[in-house]
This record gives sequence, C-alpha cells and structure tokens, in this order.
Amino acid sequence: MVKNTDSGNLYLERIRDLHDPSMHVKTIEDELKGTMSKALGNQGHKLMGFISRMNEERKKYNKIMADNDSQENKETELAFGLTQSVKVLLVTNVQNHNMLRKEAVTARWELLVHRQAVGFITSNQKFVNENFPIPPLLNLPGKAEDWVGIHKDQESHAQTKCQQVAKEAVTRNFGDQLDWWERIGRWR
Repeated sequence: MVKNTDSGNLYLERIRDLHDPSMHVKTIEDELKGTMSKALGNQGHKLMGFISRMNEERKKYNKIMADNDSQENKETELAFGLTQSVKVLLVTNVQNHNMLRKEAVTARWELLVHRQAVGFITSNQKFVNENFPIPPLLNLPGKAEDWVGIHKDQESHAQTKCQQVAKEAVTRNFGDQLDWWERIGRWR
C-alpha cells in the first residue's frame, strides 16, 4: 500500500514521505548479515579456545615427561620409574587433552556446517582443516596394565581411547556429496 501512488489517503501520503520500504529491507538484510558473521566468528573463537587449551595440556604432558626422563627411566619402562603422584598427574593430563581434542573435533565440524550455511561452499573443508589443525590423541607411555587403578576413570578412559583409535583408523576411499559438488558441480 505504501508503494501505491494513489494520493487519496492522507495517512499513506505521510508514511510515504517518512519511510522508503526498500531501505527497510536493506536494513534487515544488513542486520542479518552482521548477525551471521558474528555467530561465525564466535564459532571460530570457540574452536580456537579448544585448540589453545589442548596445546597447553600437550605442553604440560611434554614437561612432565621431560622432568621424569632420567637415565634410570630410560633403562626400565617409563611407567615403572614414575611415582604414584606423577602417574596420577599424567593420567589426568592425558584425559584432559583427549577430552579437549574431542570437543575441538566437534567444534571444527560445527564450524564447517556454519560456514557452509553462510555460503562458503567450495573448498570449505580444505580451508578449515588447513587453518584449524587438531593434533592427534595423547597416549600414556608403557603398557596399559601399568596404568590400571591409577585413576578411578582409567578403565573407561582406556575403552574410550580404543574406540577413538578405531574410529580414526578408518580411511575413506569414496567421496561425499561435497566432494562431488566441488569436482563436478556448477562451479567447474
């Protein structure tokens, strides 16, 4: 009704003078784009936070291993040369790292989905995987039997670790829909 140029309605004439409907649509579009980009940025920060905390846990692990890497530990198996408190510290550290890694993998997948929803379709997976690398799982040194009973969650942790290793060992020898889209889709 505002676009209608009939001047019979004084109220609509006043609205036409004050408001341009095309500008309202443009304002809403700009607000939506701003909201989408802010949410995408938040998802990236979330992923970077997990990766940063995971790298801190890895540094702690390396420091513990370096501090306890004496000559007597090299001659015997490392797990036997460690004190009980160091073993507990190592188990906790490895569990924290692997939990953060799992969260980072989930956050990276969410970032992929979010970027694709916003419109980054071609080479999305390649870009995200190259710019947000996630290091491998940490493993406890020595034999698994050396660590049983160290922490009350150790048995469940060992089962989870075995399941994660089994999941990651699978290689895909076929493409998915995105792979097809990038190779054959409308952009090629």
